[in-house]
Amino acid sequence: MKIAEIQPQLFAEFSRILQARRLSHAYLFSGGFGGFEMALWLSQAIFCENPVNALPCGICRACRLVENQEFADLHIIEPEGQMIKTAQIRELTEVFSESGYDGVPKVVLIREAEKMHQNAANALLKSIEEPESEIYIFLLTDNENLILPTIKSRTQVVNFPKNIQYLQEFLEKNEILKTQAELLAHICNSTDEALKLAQANWFLEGLNRLEQFVKLLTNSSNEAFLYLTSLSETFDDKEKQKIAFDLILQLFNQEKLVEEIQKTFYAMKMWRSNVRFESCLAYIVLEKKERSAR
Repeated sequence: MKIAEIQPQLFAEFSRILQARRLSHAYLFSGGFGGFEMALWLSQAIFCENPVNALPCGICRACRLVENQEFADLHIIEPEGQMIKTAQIRELTEVFSESGYDGVPKVVLIREAEKMHQNAANALLKSIEEPESEIYIFLLTDNENLILPTIKSRTQVVNFPKNIQYLQEFLEKNEILKTQAELLAHICNSTDEALKLAQANWFLEGLNRLEQFVKLLTNSSNEAFLYLTSLSETFDDKEKQKIAFDLILQLFNQEKLVEEIQKTFYAMKMWRSNVRFESCLAYIVLEKKERSAR
């Protein structure tokens, strides 16, 4: 995604910050839509060999390496499994005390920062409070409420609202059906994520099954209940199940099923507490069935 197109206001704001040389050393990018792309663009500005009015040229060696995520002094941290471990952050703190390979500054991008173990977040906190060298830290999250308050209070929080229209138009230009593009635009936070899902066989099969589930639920709770096993077979891990809940909410919203939406939010809360996926879906169906019997 081109950050200037999907977040034009934030692009203009950060352009002014760069030109005024007022870039802070620690940011929390909240919302997900374009946060990673913005962090990469700002990293290019930090390392660019031929900046134009303080903005990255985009074509020098440093800019190309940053774009490909191969620049030596750009460190990108992602969860290992479901968590960012303390060891990953402690390795970073050692890097912070060293001189940069290609220059003085060092930049750290931490994706899905809400998944940092509490000890990892505390280890990072000291580096944010007392950086030993010229360091820029960008924390990226879809849910800032899961970030430790001590981390949030020491970073500049920037919200990245989703540009649904841009994402839907992008998907349609890439030959994704309009109905699918609309759903994907609501549940995804990047074009890469949306395209990856649109091209996954399990996703298309799962979407068809969820659409059938919603249709059954509006007509026959008994048939919808019997259909749950097939949903569990398709959405067979946590990542897929999260997507299933997001899709269910969008499908219920399209049908204006207000009570079902409320029940789905509660089912998601159960699921996050490690209740089985099928049991959470059964809660939605059984509640519907009980209301129908009254």
